[in-house]
Amino acid sequence: MRFFVVSVIIILNFIIQSTLFSYIEIFGINPNTAIIIIVCFAMLRFEIEGALIGFFAGLIQDIFFGNVIGLNALLYTVIGYVCGKPFKDLYAENYILPLVLVGGSSLFFNFSYYVLNFLFRARVDIVHYFTTIIMPELLYTLIITMPIFIIIYRIDLSLETRERKNKRYT
Repeated sequence: MRFFVVSVIIILNFIIQSTLFSYIEIFGINPNTAIIIIVCFAMLRFEIEGALIGFFAGLIQDIFFGNVIGLNALLYTVIGYVCGKPFKDLYAENYILPLVLVGGSSLFFNFSYYVLNFLFRARVDIVHYFTTIIMPELLYTLIITMPIFIIIYRIDLSLETRERKNKRYT
């Protein structure tokens, strides 16, 4: 059941991010909801599930929009693993932690994407890229982080409750 629900969330996120968010872009920037979903699941389900969700979310983006197959998958996998690794002892109800992790992950993703995609092509205008792409996307992503985190938290909680009930009856 969990696999199906998470797959649907990843596919819905891809569809919404590639269609609906193109109509509500601000200064040509869309929020990166994939990072939010990856970080939320990594916090709630830890590093292995975070890395797997990151890999598949990135692979879908690479297949449809990527210049290189595997770049987004690699970066999202790293984000999912790193965000899920140290948080086994923290409370999932902490609402500041997702903001910090999404902000750091967005910075890591965009800076790494710049280095791997543009810097090697001798486009070294990082200040322009930082002010016109990285910071606006970071702010836009942070604005929508909490509503998405609350939705994912509730979905994960209901899935966990259902899994516990099923274990009791077996």
